[in-house]
Amino acid sequence: MININKKNKFINKTYEFLVLFSMTFGIVVGSGIYLKNSSEDGVLAAAGKNPYVALAVWIFVGVVACMMMLSYIEASKAMEKEEHSTLSKFAEKFVNKKWGSVTAIFFVVCYIPLLTTIGSLFLVHSCFQAIDGFLISTKGKSIDDDLGKQTRIILEIVLGIVVLLSIQFLNYKSDKSGKLLQIVCSIVKFIPLIMILIGGIALYSSGQVSQNAFNSHFEKFKVNHLFSALIPVLFAFDGFIDSVTLQKDIEHKEVVAPAMLSGIIACALFYILITVSIFLVSDDGNVLQMFKKYPILSLIFNLIIVFTLITSVNAYSNVFTKVIKAALLENSYLKELKITDISKNKLHLSAVLINLITMIVFISISLSVTWNSGSPDYFIASYYSADTGILFVFIIYAVIIGGILNNRRTKKIPVKKIKGGFVLGIITLSLLTFMIIYMYYLGIIDNIVKFANTKDTSYLIIPILWFLFLIIGLSIYLFNEYKTKKIIKEQSN
Repeated sequence: MININKKNKFINKTYEFLVLFSMTFGIVVGSGIYLKNSSEDGVLAAAGKNPYVALAVWIFVGVVACMMMLSYIEASKAMEKEEHSTLSKFAEKFVNKKWGSVTAIFFVVCYIPLLTTIGSLFLVHSCFQAIDGFLISTKGKSIDDDLGKQTRIILEIVLGIVVLLSIQFLNYKSDKSGKLLQIVCSIVKFIPLIMILIGGIALYSSGQVSQNAFNSHFEKFKVNHLFSALIPVLFAFDGFIDSVTLQKDIEHKEVVAPAMLSGIIACALFYILITVSIFLVSDDGNVLQMFKKYPILSLIFNLIIVFTLITSVNAYSNVFTKVIKAALLENSYLKELKITDISKNKLHLSAVLINLITMIVFISISLSVTWNSGSPDYFIASYYSADTGILFVFIIYAVIIGGILNNRRTKKIPVKKIKGGFVLGIITLSLLTFMIIYMYYLGIIDNIVKFANTKDTSYLIIPILWFLFLIIGLSIYLFNEYKTKKIIKEQSN
């Protein structure tokens, strides 16, 4: 429990407010803003090159995130006495045990390994891009000219695996080392964000930008542009729900709602300002190319970004073992076997194996799809897996919100009701449902239609990953249900 000064309630409350606010802000503002603004097919491209559409989507998602946060804050009181305040526990409590099991399986087998893989590969990929940009600007040649494309790909893949294993080993050897690394990287990660904010405005104001997103040609507005941009923007915001579980250690519960809501509002405003700054100096929305006219500054800027990406890999490596442990100990099959604890060695070994398998699968899919194109790309499946994961994650979020709203009717679980929360919850669920349906149309059906018309296999990446996640998750869920029923039947005989 956080408790620094019992004699001064105001100081305690202020401290706890700031802790929750900073944690909420820190969890959300991470690699997502870089990943989805790091290439020519990022958020701006998804919005039809229209910066106004892209900004509208950032604002809209910020509002929806705030509304979702209110629903989860209302339900968080029911989690105060739970040993594991994970999202799967929310799902079990407000929906049912089966949905809790589905949520746990998806996050353990698919989503967290996906995020860890993205972080590791994107870190190395961005590092090589930064060096590439510097070499091209100063010497007129790239890394490929010295090493060759295939050697570079192999080197990047090996380094990505080394990064993943090194950080996992660091967290295995010492929790303190992992936490210290996270604190340092979390502080440093605001340097490039501030550079983007101030540098973008300064470059534009000084007249050094001749063409940007606002004065470039963009496509005629289509509704599809809004929903295409939704997917990458939702990924950038993903993680804010995790901060709800932080309230468990807070003594003054009255600061929970305002702190978390303030945190997500600050994230939304910060993202909007960052996006405007990027669009002011870039015509393609690529944040990694903001300072390309200044090679040394650009290299330093991009290498700092690379360093801060360690926060994502480290955070998910640290969280993953805890999520695995919570998921296993809450698993009905293991409960029947009376298993009450799992060794640290087994947890970290499981995390490493799942992460490595995920990385190998993503790399294999990427290379098999792009190898004959003349430009092999090992990262493309990882990049689009973020969009695929969001298609599943927001269904999970929406179903849990539905369960929270249903609890208002049944009053089965005591919660801290927020004035107007029920109406806002209905509006939020309605918006999420419509968004999810349209995103599925664009992500799955529309991509399959485009492949049929163009024979471009890159359109199949998201559908393939979606079916892969579904098959893996469903298989594990059915196996788990089978084993649970079997052990219960054996014990009853």
